[in-house]
Amino acid sequence: MQFSDFFNVGGGLMDTVKIVLFKMLPRGAQIQKVRAELNSGVLKKYGKMTGLEIDKENKTISANLDLKGEKESVRIKLSNYRLIQEGENPVFELGAIEVSREWLDAVLKTLVQKSVIPGRMEIKNQLHQTVVKSIL
Repeated sequence: MQFSDFFNVGGGLMDTVKIVLFKMLPRGAQIQKVRAELNSGVLKKYGKMTGLEIDKENKTISANLDLKGEKESVRIKLSNYRLIQEGENPVFELGAIEVSREWLDAVLKTLVQKSVIPGRMEIKNQLHQTVVKSIL
């Protein structure tokens, strides 16, 4: 499984129901739902996200993570992210990444630079498109 697969899973009637229910939630509840989904999925092995802030106007995403093996929270900030409609599906561009731990900041920047973590991700799944368009 590749990193981008996280954004492109699922489909069908259940996603349609989830889309409708997600759109009915207020923005704050949508962001908390996303945080809960990330905690039970991609972050489960590593720790948990204790805070998630998304500023649509300034195009920043900030997250606080309690990671296993770390004594203090780790803060990650994405600046100048972009959501671009290219062709059929939207594309998410990370922008600049800053991490409160120097070593982790260097690792993440290297992984993006070497395309292990893509700097641009096409979002194919309808549910994920709805989520991203709503909160970003």
